[in-house]
Amino acid sequence: MKKGRSVFCIILLVLIFFVYICRLGEWQLAEGETYAREAKVSTSYVKLTGTRGEILDRNGNVLVGNRSVYNVVYNKLNWDADNRNSDLLEAVLLLEALGEEWVDMLPIKLTQAGDLYFSELGKELDFMRSEEFLDVGEKGTPDQCMEKLIRRYGADDMGTAADIRRTVSARYNLERNYFSRTNPCVLAEDISIEAVKVLSERLSSMPGVEIRVEQVREYPDGTLAPHVLGTVGAISAEQYAAQKEAGNVYSASNVSGYSYTDVYGQFGVENVFESVLRGENGKESFETDPTGAVLSVNVTEEPKAGGTVWLTLDADLQRAANEALAEAIGSEPTEDCTAGAAVALDVHTGGVLACVSYPNYDLKAYTEDSEYLLSLYADETRPLFNRALNGIFTPGSVFKPLVAIAALEEGVIAEDTKPVDCDGAYHYYAPDYEPVCLGEHGSVDVFGALSRSCNSYFFDTGRMLGIVPMRAYAEAFALGEKTGCELPESVGIMSYPAEYEKRHEGEKWFDGLTIQSAIGQCDDMFTPIELASYCSVIANGGTRYKTHFLEKVTDYDRAETVLAAEPEVIMETGVSENSFRIVQEGMRKVCTEGTAASVFADFGIAVAGKTGTAETYEHSDNLTFIGYAPYENPEIALAVVIEYGGNGNEAKEVAKAIFETYFFGYTPPENNDKINSDKNEAAEE
Repeated sequence: MKKGRSVFCIILLVLIFFVYICRLGEWQLAEGETYAREAKVSTSYVKLTGTRGEILDRNGNVLVGNRSVYNVVYNKLNWDADNRNSDLLEAVLLLEALGEEWVDMLPIKLTQAGDLYFSELGKELDFMRSEEFLDVGEKGTPDQCMEKLIRRYGADDMGTAADIRRTVSARYNLERNYFSRTNPCVLAEDISIEAVKVLSERLSSMPGVEIRVEQVREYPDGTLAPHVLGTVGAISAEQYAAQKEAGNVYSASNVSGYSYTDVYGQFGVENVFESVLRGENGKESFETDPTGAVLSVNVTEEPKAGGTVWLTLDADLQRAANEALAEAIGSEPTEDCTAGAAVALDVHTGGVLACVSYPNYDLKAYTEDSEYLLSLYADETRPLFNRALNGIFTPGSVFKPLVAIAALEEGVIAEDTKPVDCDGAYHYYAPDYEPVCLGEHGSVDVFGALSRSCNSYFFDTGRMLGIVPMRAYAEAFALGEKTGCELPESVGIMSYPAEYEKRHEGEKWFDGLTIQSAIGQCDDMFTPIELASYCSVIANGGTRYKTHFLEKVTDYDRAETVLAAEPEVIMETGVSENSFRIVQEGMRKVCTEGTAASVFADFGIAVAGKTGTAETYEHSDNLTFIGYAPYENPEIALAVVIEYGGNGNEAKEVAKAIFETYFFGYTPPENNDKINSDKNEAAEE
């Protein structure tokens, strides 16, 4: 029995060895030549960047698109390593002769006399002098730096001092951008077609220099919504670190990960929807022999374009709001009026239809003109600041509808209550404190108090209501609360004793502050988008929607919807239909017989609204307006704030321009008066 087992094991081992010997023979004899060739061939790849998705308005109008440009790149796959300095210099000199700018990152320049100097005192210079790079210390001179760079790049024999500097700068650009076989380096961007023709004829004498078609951001109208859209730019160290922590950096197994040379959305929609807009990279694989000669090149992974982001913005509405706000503030209603904002919302979804901040700026110039960018940063009016989402303003009387709603709900007043006989002042705290009203309104109910904006009525109503319920209702209506939009937004302030005493060290809360809060003064300060959201809740009868800019996401070709944004309800206020009816009627009277009648009484669509002027102590009053339309079946709600605008009609005129465009269509500014007049008459008929 044991002998039989031994024989079986021996036979099994012989069979196993026989199989191994046969396979080894096959590898060495039959397939030996193939494996020998593969052992000598090296396979690498180049990243193919996926096209970034576009940004459209709700109607498909392009807000941010892509434009094909010709870039000059240096490709290590095709270079002549021994003559790279002379090839780069030839390319740079040719670009200069053609009037094209080339990528010149070196922070050392030459004077006309041939002296070296540092051209900037920023991060690039700090890096160049750092221990990591040249190690010359903080006091390293331009001459010391250049001497080390010349040795580093072997550029001492490149001719004149100017040519040596050109060569050093070109090589510095390669090193700073991690030039390698898998990462070609851009020498010049967006060159003219004329330059392309000349360069194409000379490429054979400059191995490694190529012309490639790339995509860059294009803005059909860079002034339309710069604060909302934002820009792309070189990925920052912080952004790269965040992607690295998330495990999303570039590698052979993750070619769509971020590398140091990638672009990234820096702010606005470009930043918030970076993951949607960014395409997926592909691979172009190439094989080289032991000498480095390229044997084959094949696209092994096709790049994929990013998604197209459709916003809730209406381009025509945005344009009309821009122009109206610029005209209103440009007319200089007061000597210190330089800024403002306007926001319009869909009352049934919370979608942002228009979001305008003034002063405005041009995204195209922002991304292409360094002098223009510096002027924006130096401008004391802060044109880069998004006042629509981040500015907080004392609202004034546009806060009164909120107080009326709260007082009606809490049983403090009824629709026929006439708590005071207004003679131009409020006397409850007399003689110590008698705040004024802007008119003598006599004995008025809530309708008259809203339409004529009677301070005395709301002083007394606010006193009876109290600050605690006033604040609770304000929060329910999005005042002093974030509205939920995707872009960064500030939080307004609703006056309240504890917070007031923290903000005003050494001061105590007293009853007079409660009644000032009731007319939108004291510490009341809200963002324009908060005011628009608040007005929207009044318009739709109590539903507070999360405000949003995203309408949907489609594939790049716009053929397939990838994501459709659904309206999101933050809360139902629980306010009774009757309380809303009363305040809505009061706001309608504002526009038919009250403080906004001069602008909206004969308007072709029934508008409900509330005007406001708010004291700012050191400046002219803020000028505000909230409104919605149509009154019977609301669709759009808005808020307009003109900082230090005084007490004119400018805020109402901006609102009117937005309503006109929404209901009657956009018309160029020079024809607005006549065309809109004709449309209004047609609507009335």
